[in-house]
Amino acid sequence: MKPTLILLALLLAWPASAGVYKWTDAQGRVQYSDSPPPAAKTTQLRLQTYTGPVEVSRAVGTDSGVTIYTTEWCGVCQRAKAFFKQNGVPFREWDVEKTEYGAIKFKQLGGSGVPVITVGAEKMMGFDAGRFMVLWQQSKESGSKH
Repeated sequence: MKPTLILLALLLAWPASAGVYKWTDAQGRVQYSDSPPPAAKTTQLRLQTYTGPVEVSRAVGTDSGVTIYTTEWCGVCQRAKAFFKQNGVPFREWDVEKTEYGAIKFKQLGGSGVPVITVGAEKMMGFDAGRFMVLWQQSKESGSKH
C-alpha cells in the first residue's frame, strides 16, 4: 500500500515541477507551454507554482488592500482569484511575467513561486482559503480602528 501512495504522490507532484517555456510564434505572439515547440527559439522560465506549505509573514512596501501576483498559467492563482470573486474580496492583480511593475514587486517581496498575495502588510506565499480569510478579516478590523 505504501509504495502505491508514494508513486501516486510523485505522479501528482510531477506536473508542478515541469518547466514553463516562453517563445514567440511566427505571427509575433508570445506563447507559453510546458514543453518547447520544435525548431523555435525558447526561453525556459524559472518561475513555478508555489508548492510548499503556505507561508505568511510581514512584508515591507506592500500596497494597501489585497494584491495578488500571478501568471497566466498558474492554476493556484486562478483558484485564489475565483475564491476572491466568490467571496466579494476586492483585489488587484499583477501578472509577474507580463507587467514590469508586477515583476519588480514580486522580486521585492522575495517571490520565487506564484501566487504571492499581500493583504496590507502581510504576505502569503501560496494560497490557503482559511488562512487568507483570517488575514483579510484582521486587515478589515485594523482598518476600521483608524
